[in-house]
Amino acid sequence: MKDKILLKHKILFSIFGVIILFSLVFGTGMRMAIKQIEQQIAKSNNASLQVYYNTLQSEIERSEVFITNTVYHNDAFDQFLALRGDPGRSPFVGEIMDRFSEELKDNQDVAAYLLYDTGTGVRGSVFNSIVGYGSVKEEITDSFGTFLEEEEVPLGWFIKRIGSRSFLCRVMERDNTFVVGIYDLPQASKNAKLFYSYEGEIVFFNNQEIFSNEDFVQKNGIYLNYLDDSDYYFSNSKNYMVVQKQLIHFKVALISEFYNSSVVLKFLYMSPYLYIALGFVTVWILIGYLKSILFRPMDSLVQAMQKIEEGDLNVRVEEQGGREFQKVQQAFNHMISEITTLKIKSYEQQIAREKAQLYALKMQIRPHFFLNCLKSIFGLAQSEKIGQIQKAVVYLGTHLRYVFDQQSDLIPLEKEMQMCENYIELHRSIESGRAEIHISMDEGVRMMKVPPVSCLTLIENCMKHGMAQDGTLQIRIDARSLEMDGRHLADIVIRDNGPGFPEELLSELNHHLDETAALTGVGIRNVIQRFRLIYGEDFAVQFSNQGGAKINLMIQI
Repeated sequence: MKDKILLKHKILFSIFGVIILFSLVFGTGMRMAIKQIEQQIAKSNNASLQVYYNTLQSEIERSEVFITNTVYHNDAFDQFLALRGDPGRSPFVGEIMDRFSEELKDNQDVAAYLLYDTGTGVRGSVFNSIVGYGSVKEEITDSFGTFLEEEEVPLGWFIKRIGSRSFLCRVMERDNTFVVGIYDLPQASKNAKLFYSYEGEIVFFNNQEIFSNEDFVQKNGIYLNYLDDSDYYFSNSKNYMVVQKQLIHFKVALISEFYNSSVVLKFLYMSPYLYIALGFVTVWILIGYLKSILFRPMDSLVQAMQKIEEGDLNVRVEEQGGREFQKVQQAFNHMISEITTLKIKSYEQQIAREKAQLYALKMQIRPHFFLNCLKSIFGLAQSEKIGQIQKAVVYLGTHLRYVFDQQSDLIPLEKEMQMCENYIELHRSIESGRAEIHISMDEGVRMMKVPPVSCLTLIENCMKHGMAQDGTLQIRIDARSLEMDGRHLADIVIRDNGPGFPEELLSELNHHLDETAALTGVGIRNVIQRFRLIYGEDFAVQFSNQGGAKINLMIQI
């Protein structure tokens, strides 16, 4: 199959291929670099969050222990319960409040510790002095008083919203007396940013609501994924990076600005697209340049050659493009001028030589056959076999008319097969039926052209070397039409049941046919040369022994 892709298209495809390959390699490399940067930043953020997470978890565990010890292992609390209803227990309330105050000094994230006796209505509270809660204190105290009297207290730590604030709470009860520890989650977020100098924001949230920095999250369109357990994820088109950890039944997240935080990051993300755009601009500039120095001169040469194929030898190409192309164009114009002057004399001389050679081969093969026929008829005359001589003369007359009346170098295969049958009948009339021929032809090969007296010469060879055997010589000719790899072939097989070719002769026929001049007779060699002169590389022959001599002729039609 001929290559139908033009050279200029191959060049363009190659350029685009290189640009695409470069873009893929560069884009992949940049993506890997960006991914590495993302992972490094996420690793740093995770490390920062881990420090705060460990501190917060430690503070919560400390509060748990403090509340437990106050309720179950504190003498002042025991006396407070023992003197319930006695005005003398007020000093023990003071001791408990002093205990709360001392704990708040060492645990800055705790908002307050509360004491409630629902049986007597006694209340006490100590709030973190760093945070000025003001009127919120009363709201928190009243809210928990109502909550403890009217609702069932959850086990463990739980979230409770009071006003606009969310608190992490722990309540323990003994004899209807409650100790409550609360963490102000919005204030804890502020403390984290203040104490740890985070560039981002600390946010507490669960699957349903946000407990701190809610305004920051909503204002910046940040999506928090409670179910995400990966090391990090992005929100708002990579404007923010989120790292988060599970704490009790909610998560604490560190949200930091990412894409807009650095000009370098912006450039890294945009660089693949910038380089691809630059690559395509370069391609268009290069195409324009190649068009002027390469494609136009190349198209001019191609168009000139197409006109020459159509027979127009007056065409000339205009000199354009680079210096190399101008030299090619000058040489091309000179070559066409030479062809016009010579007027294909060499082709005419070659045709004349081939016709002369073909004619000489035909003349060489005819005397060879005639001498064999005359020798056979002479033998019949010596034996006075008049009837056989009469039949032989009729068949011989048909044969001679076929040979001498040929005006063409090619005849239909069907006609050649008829002459082969006539030739066998000639021999049967001489040899008393010691030879038989069976011919089978496909319709597709009946009218194909072969050299005259070609197959006939091969049949003569079978008769010459096969008649020495005892019995009847069986000759079979099969002509089939085949299709192989999209090509139509004629497969002509001539075989007999004689002794076959001698091994030395078989080797010469298959390997040294063109070089062998010392073969017994010239018939086979001349026939094969005639086929090759006519069909060239579209002809192939093979000689073998398979129950007798076998000759296989393959011709592309």
